[in-house]
Amino acid sequence: TGSTPRRLGVPGEREFAGKGVAYCAICDGPLFKDKDVFVAGGGNSAVEAALDLAKLARSVTLGHRSELRADQILVDQLKKDPKISVLLKTKITAILGDKTMTGLQAEDAETGEQRVLNGDGIFIEIGYLPNTGPFQKYLHVSPQGEIVTGIKKETNLPGVFAAGDVTTTPYKQIVIAASEGAIAALAANDYIQQHR
Repeated sequence: TGSTPRRLGVPGEREFAGKGVAYCAICDGPLFKDKDVFVAGGGNSAVEAALDLAKLARSVTLGHRSELRADQILVDQLKKDPKISVLLKTKITAILGDKTMTGLQAEDAETGEQRVLNGDGIFIEIGYLPNTGPFQKYLHVSPQGEIVTGIKKETNLPGVFAAGDVTTTPYKQIVIAASEGAIAALAANDYIQQHR
């Protein structure tokens, strides 16, 4: 069932999804080479995304509605990169554009002042929601709602296995989910053979 990226829930986000609005810097970053991009978020994922994008983009602006929550080592790297600027206490209120995204409307959280920021894309890095709805009453899940698995992708319920973004695996990438799926399939086959 995977996971769903958390959304900002602002006007323009859905309209410009895939047309400037992205949720994975590693996946879509190369499409923004030599462009001016934004990153929304203040945790490790957002700061890591900004650092990765700075290798490709002309400029990166990281915006967050409060203070950065990322590890200090990442924040120190962020501050050293001349391509990255940080806008704290800034709330994104809309994503603007025509056929593609052309900028953001943002509000200063302290003064309420509205302004338009021009840019070619935004990477929304505010986390993912695991799609564990019907499984939560049967399987052990983490405080974040992800299914907890063992080394062979087994769950707390014998004969039930889980893999990929729906689990506590730390990196949410297709190649990792596919690899975990292979482990889970082999473990499920072993389980079936042992319990005929």
